[in-house]
Amino acid sequence: MKTHKLFVIINFALICLAVAGCRRNSSEVWEDTKTAGRHVNRGVRCLGGKHGDSRQVQCRDEFMIGAEEYAPNAQPCEYIPLPDQQNPNEVPMADYAPPQPKETPGDPGSSVPGIDAFQDPCTNPRLARIFRNVRFEYNSNLVKGKENLDILRNVADYLKKNENVYIFVEGHCDDRGPEAYNLALGARRSNTVRNLLIKEGVNPDSIFTISYGKERPLVLEQHEEAWAQNRRAEFKVYQR
Repeated sequence: MKTHKLFVIINFALICLAVAGCRRNSSEVWEDTKTAGRHVNRGVRCLGGKHGDSRQVQCRDEFMIGAEEYAPNAQPCEYIPLPDQQNPNEVPMADYAPPQPKETPGDPGSSVPGIDAFQDPCTNPRLARIFRNVRFEYNSNLVKGKENLDILRNVADYLKKNENVYIFVEGHCDDRGPEAYNLALGARRSNTVRNLLIKEGVNPDSIFTISYGKERPLVLEQHEEAWAQNRRAEFKVYQR
């Protein structure tokens, strides 16, 4: 029964094409026939599993292979790999929304000044040993590695012992990728650090965040070591 219905539908479609073809010249009909044939062949190949070899993409360069034939002038898009299985030395952004600070630095009436009044820890040897930069991998806002976790624990301990100290967490990226994307990534990095400090018991009202994206690199060179230094969360400190 189903086969009979399919046969009727196909015949009806052919009749419609024939009627339409009478109103078109032979060249147009031939072009339509070739186009229809190409689509039918593609469908048959896909049903047969002959649509090309599949493989796992290992890096962002592989992700773009073959794209040139579709858009030769397009800019490479950002490939964002999924995070690997979590381990004890790898901490993602907290899965909750911590409270925002009650005050906004620099606003009229705020007891906390704007970021320009916050100090670079490098100007104070004692603060420089505590407020060191947190490093990130490419395209990631995960805090990884024992060194990074130790930095955050030391920062948390200092802030809990010094309740009159406020910090800005700055999110930075390397200079690859679009500006808007890097601003968003920098925000995720700074907020990840803030969330983890709050989980360590730091007062949420003493931690502020800002993203500079790729606008303030530490190293202006173009190589992996330089990019690794630029992918960071950096601290600024203010003591009231």
